[in-house]
Amino acid sequence: MFTLSADLHTHTIGSGHAFSTVKEMAGAASEKKLSVLAVTDHGSAMEGASGAIYFRNLSVLPRNIGSVTILKGIEANIMDMDARLDADAPLLSRLEWVIASLHENVTAPATSAAHTEMYLKLADNPLVDMIGHPDTPAYAFDYERVIREFGAKGKIVEVNNEHAFCHGAQNGKNCARIASLCKKHGVRIAVNSDAHIFSKVGEVGAALVMLDEIEFPEELILNLKHERVLDYIKSKRALFV
Repeated sequence: MFTLSADLHTHTIGSGHAFSTVKEMAGAASEKKLSVLAVTDHGSAMEGASGAIYFRNLSVLPRNIGSVTILKGIEANIMDMDARLDADAPLLSRLEWVIASLHENVTAPATSAAHTEMYLKLADNPLVDMIGHPDTPAYAFDYERVIREFGAKGKIVEVNNEHAFCHGAQNGKNCARIASLCKKHGVRIAVNSDAHIFSKVGEVGAALVMLDEIEFPEELILNLKHERVLDYIKSKRALFV
């Protein structure tokens, strides 16, 4: 079974519907032997979430809290089928880890063809690091075509434990299908908790079982190793220190 070094999708009270502080989340990460924690609160289009000033001010966070390296990020909302995000390029450029995700309370589902074209446009956005929980049945797409393109454009595809294995059986089936295509096409993934409270940080057991069952190659899992994550960040952000 794999052991993670990083959780790259977590939410604090800055998201408006999560319940722990950055310090509490970092403490939980340390207790679970994680060495990297990405703080990725929801973008402003999500009800109750913080505005742009919150994300600009993430620069005040220390690089390390105890033994845990903190990455300053966002889970940006995909706003429409043109792949517009609810954070502009200058803001995203200031951050260290950018997730782009669809949420049904922000963007209504369309057709599979429209979702496919949207993801292909998103793949061309150089400011997006990871595609968040692409397993939602309502947002079905041409999985083979899109996953191949994500790999070609260097995107990380998320295996989201909470979303895939706590939100319905079809989500889990889609997640396994996506992971299998990532294996087939050599596309990197990140396995994350999507924690909205400190006790959920690093909780990815069901996702790891699934990856073990399909014999997913460890070299394609970005957040297995601390250095692997930081090398990825440094390759895209020259000012990261």
